[in-house]
Amino acid sequence: METKLIKIGNSFGVRIPKSMIVQYELSGEIEIDPTQSGILIKSKKKARAGWTEILENAIAAGHMPDDELLEGFDDQLTDTEWQW
Repeated sequence: METKLIKIGNSFGVRIPKSMIVQYELSGEIEIDPTQSGILIKSKKKARAGWTEILENAIAAGHMPDDELLEGFDDQLTDTEWQW
């Protein structure tokens, strides 16, 4: 596919066909990464995307996420008595 750069203010833009927008699930914010051979445009991944599925699979496999996540952390607030 060929297209042209379009002047937008002090910047430039590229028209992306709707079929490619749909195919690659592009919407709102996107990521643009430089590569050795050009520019890679991709859908911006949402923070914590897929975490629910990973956690559910871990629980189904018998892991106890709460215990494992807190392993190695010292909670000084629960180790000592509170005084007012």
